[in-house]
Amino acid sequence: MGLPALRRRDGGSPALLDSAGAADLARQLDLLLSSGRPAPTRGPLGFGSGLDLEALDATPATDAEIWFSSTSPVGPGRHARAAALDALAALAGASGEPLPLSLWFNSLRARLADAIGVPRTGVLFAPSMSEGRALARFVAASVLGAPPTGIYAETEENDDPPDARKNQIVVALRDRDGAPRDGLDIDAEALALARAPLAAGAPLLVHALAMSRTGLEGVSRAAASALRRAAPYHVLALLDAGDFRVAPEAIAAAVADGMMALVSGSRFVGGPAHCVALLLPRELAEALEAAPPRPESDIAPSRLDVPAGLRNAFAAGFVANANIGLGLRWSGALAQFESYLAIPAETRSRVLNDFSSRSRAMAARLEFIELESRAEGGGDGARDSVLGLFPLDPRGGRCGRVGAAAIRAGLALPRPGVAGDAVCHIGAAVATANGAALPLSISAPAICDVAGRLARGVAFERAIAPVWRDLGTLFSKWEALAG
Repeated sequence: MGLPALRRRDGGSPALLDSAGAADLARQLDLLLSSGRPAPTRGPLGFGSGLDLEALDATPATDAEIWFSSTSPVGPGRHARAAALDALAALAGASGEPLPLSLWFNSLRARLADAIGVPRTGVLFAPSMSEGRALARFVAASVLGAPPTGIYAETEENDDPPDARKNQIVVALRDRDGAPRDGLDIDAEALALARAPLAAGAPLLVHALAMSRTGLEGVSRAAASALRRAAPYHVLALLDAGDFRVAPEAIAAAVADGMMALVSGSRFVGGPAHCVALLLPRELAEALEAAPPRPESDIAPSRLDVPAGLRNAFAAGFVANANIGLGLRWSGALAQFESYLAIPAETRSRVLNDFSSRSRAMAARLEFIELESRAEGGGDGARDSVLGLFPLDPRGGRCGRVGAAAIRAGLALPRPGVAGDAVCHIGAAVATANGAALPLSISAPAICDVAGRLARGVAFERAIAPVWRDLGTLFSKWEALAG
């Protein structure tokens, strides 16, 4: 499908979209947002209803629905979608000369780097977390001279398909009974597991998971950094900052300390699903630029996903010149992320902490849910605002994955004729050795909505009241499903 037809003003002034062209552009945006991304790895969860919750990440989010699902991909909100549409219009030349693709991708790189505080020359884009981690493995292999052994968090919590794990050692985040492990024990295990590869002189990539889908921390940044410093010619470290619940200052500090970092513009940020970036420290980008190209690779980036100075490292070539869908998804995500960062830090913290404390108090009073008990994040509102909720069956036992997924699907289905009903979204089920959890969490767009009301002079309790109203609706619907 070609770019939309343009018309010119009298006198040959810049081209403008006519109404038909604008509608065509919006249709093309829907197609492009779903392009250049992995196929879903999970099937429909509607249990005969035809509802496929994993397809929601390609559908625009609406205000009529209730969203507490920022640990899972969701559709783009109004702000993100409008920004992506503006970017597509610029590429089409809707108000002047078409924006060159290379300039566009460089501007996206610069905006992301500047928002976090990392070098612009080390930003590589990827269409999924799995491909972002594969990029990190490629960088490590190129710089260290051989494919590294990886120390990673367990698959279920990390949302990474098992077939993406090659030559990797997995560190469990939970014990045999499904309870969260102590962080010191996780670090001690990672350090012990690293001894054999290091003794053999093998390269090592240590994955420091900032937060899992139920709010658990993996190998700590401190432990990963200690391993890297102990064997700098054999070890690289990757901070998986995933959903951007980690403060940009902490990500920048990790990169300044020599770690790679992986971030996503979807989920918590609220951008379209499947927009990921790998951030390299300056010295690592320079080492990759100087490293001999590696012909073997399990990645296939597009050329413009990679900064110009680093492209020679990819001897296997590129799958395409540009992944326009990925660029549009990042255009939407960055607009939403920049709006979130424009909120004063104390306001962001206040909303996160209030959500954490009050939502936990609400969940703890419900007989059909068991709130997971774990060490809190020491005042880290972003970490504490992710709740692991275990649905209980009629006998009071925890539901398994199928039962939890059925609750999630039921929440997302409308109930015609039920007063006050709403379509409600919660995170995808996470199976443990003792039942399956449904993560509940607040998103950056919801925090932006609260901040917007505060900026108009609304008192805090009234500004955040819609959050509690929506959460009450979700829990009331859950109770009806459980009964």
